[in-house]
Amino acid sequence: MKLLPTSVSVFSNIIKKNMIYIDKTESIYKLIKSEKIYFFLSRPRRFGKSLFISTLKEYFTGNKELFKGLFIHDKMDENNKYPIIRLDFSNISYTTAETFKKYLNKEFNKIANSYNFNLDDDDVKYNFKDLIEKIHKIKNKEVVVLIDEYDKPITDYINDIKIAKPNQEIIRDLFQILKSSEEYLRFVFVTGVSKFSKTSIFSDANNFNDITTTPDYATICGYTQDDLKEFDYYIKKNMKINNLNKEDFLNKMKYWYDGYSWDGKNFLYNPYTLLNFFENGKFSNYWFESGTPKLLISLLKRDSIDIDVLIDENSIISGSFPNFDLNNLDFKTILLQSGYLTIKEEILNNEEAEYRIAIPNYEVKQSLFNYIMGYYTNNNSENIPQMTKEIFKSIISLDSQKLQRNFEILLHKIPNMLWGEIKKEYEANYKILFISCLQLLGFDITSEVMTIKGRLDAILKHKEMVLITEFKFSLTDSLDEMINDAFNQIIKKEYYKPYQNKKVFLLSVAFKSREVKCEIKSLGDAFKDFNEL
Repeated sequence: MKLLPTSVSVFSNIIKKNMIYIDKTESIYKLIKSEKIYFFLSRPRRFGKSLFISTLKEYFTGNKELFKGLFIHDKMDENNKYPIIRLDFSNISYTTAETFKKYLNKEFNKIANSYNFNLDDDDVKYNFKDLIEKIHKIKNKEVVVLIDEYDKPITDYINDIKIAKPNQEIIRDLFQILKSSEEYLRFVFVTGVSKFSKTSIFSDANNFNDITTTPDYATICGYTQDDLKEFDYYIKKNMKINNLNKEDFLNKMKYWYDGYSWDGKNFLYNPYTLLNFFENGKFSNYWFESGTPKLLISLLKRDSIDIDVLIDENSIISGSFPNFDLNNLDFKTILLQSGYLTIKEEILNNEEAEYRIAIPNYEVKQSLFNYIMGYYTNNNSENIPQMTKEIFKSIISLDSQKLQRNFEILLHKIPNMLWGEIKKEYEANYKILFISCLQLLGFDITSEVMTIKGRLDAILKHKEMVLITEFKFSLTDSLDEMINDAFNQIIKKEYYKPYQNKKVFLLSVAFKSREVKCEIKSLGDAFKDFNEL
């Protein structure tokens, strides 16, 4: 039985300690055989990027013995070794531009010292160039440069442009040096969560091959369904813990954790999540809880979010994988690049490619909406499930009074400080809060549904039940007026007609400043009240 490499991202440690390693060396072979030099890969955090960088390092160091039994072993020449510059930007301080430069120079000097020379300049750009050229001269060999998490000094400060922008400029300077140093380089591989637009870092490094959505590298990180055979012992062990047969166990794993894709064809498990699940044996959230989702936090603080992107299973992006623009943040792009959304299907047409995007799996969905709810209500995310269970019970039992009480509790948990931030956009933020809540109830939600006679706010489906929902907001109309208007709109515009073979209920929610009123009715009662007007 091999051990689980939980939280281990050093290739040599995994091999030497007899841990499970899913062979990704065929991807290395393809990269090497392509005869190209510069590569960039975007994947979400904790998706195996650092392990892949570590594997590349051992390959170019010529440690053939480590690769015994792997795809690339027989294709290696252990005498063909290259000097390596490896940088991990997640381990470098970058709280200010000056601190960032200082720690980069410290890293450069540490590498230079390992080759018995010093860097005497204070200029980061010059030192990087000097480092590459001197190592090349000393070893009489092209240099391999491996950079992990290159964008962390920027994305960690998305909400503070005064820090993010100078850090971005420093990184762009380094990329310029890489571009101008081609004669000294054998191979350059850069990873990150995001790829910045061509007006920033990659504008001067257009020789990079972005393999993020390239079909040949769709499974370069992450675990496929076929890879699960390597975890047979842990699957059998956890089947017993969860009292499930193999088919039901694998289906539940797939529902909870599978679904990441960068081509719409190959679907993957996040390695961090799967390894922690195998170790703990409990279906739970692992990836989201493994660290603070800083990109999401920053966006919630900086802008009102488009909740429809998160609940629309048919949301589309066109063209290539979108770039990240520091000066013009796009919610959909951030979610896609950071793993909260993923490509579910490639839609082929005669023009540019289109992709259907959605939340990857149940783990991300639950974690994401729990977090949004926690953020808006100043609640610990662990408390959210119980709160939403009470709301679900009141909907199923058509208990408007109980539903009203729970929604009031929800609304009044918004802290005054946050209320001050969002009051200019009451309606959008109310919708985010309540759609997030309803999403956690187990309903399938479609927002902004177009019909022949209009557009309804949301359709919620649960088994044979359909809940047609209208939100109303006004600072002048009474709550009762808005509630009645919502019900009458649903009946008058016949929003219920496509669902008459189901059990149909109507939900009306009205907001006025920090007041809320909600009411739920059966379709029959709503018709009766409408006809009595």
